[in-house]
Amino acid sequence: MRRHGRRRRKKRDQGTVVLNLAAMLDMAFQLLAFFILTFRPAPIEGQLALNMPPPEAVITKTPNANSDGTIGDVLSQNTLHVHVMATEAGDANEVKVEETPVTQGHFDEANRQRLDKSLKSRFAGATVPYDRVQVNVDGRLRYGELMKIIDVCHNQELPDHTPMRKISFSEIDSGGAK
Repeated sequence: MRRHGRRRRKKRDQGTVVLNLAAMLDMAFQLLAFFILTFRPAPIEGQLALNMPPPEAVITKTPNANSDGTIGDVLSQNTLHVHVMATEAGDANEVKVEETPVTQGHFDEANRQRLDKSLKSRFAGATVPYDRVQVNVDGRLRYGELMKIIDVCHNQELPDHTPMRKISFSEIDSGGAK
């Protein structure tokens, strides 16, 4: 006689699951290679076209009595003026120290050296001891170009062999120097 009802099944040995790590590592390296090869960083993130900050009066002029009894301006007597004109694209195009043209065209390494030489000769042979540099820049000049000029000014030494630390800048009209 057969019994109806539930049949008993034999329990099979479940065993353990084996993961193929070699295949997973292979896939991980393929994904890594894919992302490395397809990565495209943003073009030249360091080049920013910034406008000059608006001009503001930072210091006031103080009168000083000269040896001949006239009153003069201390700041204008001790300040070396550097004028920088820019192209439409914002690159430095012309640099003048006081009213003397020093560089013409793109401000490359050769023009940087010309400006450096001109400033060194001005500080070395100055009849008036300059203690500051005022950089008057065209409003179209990009900030990176201004920093090249300021860097050259910053590397100058005063006649007493102290480094130049008083550097300021202001914006001038695009038509010419004030």
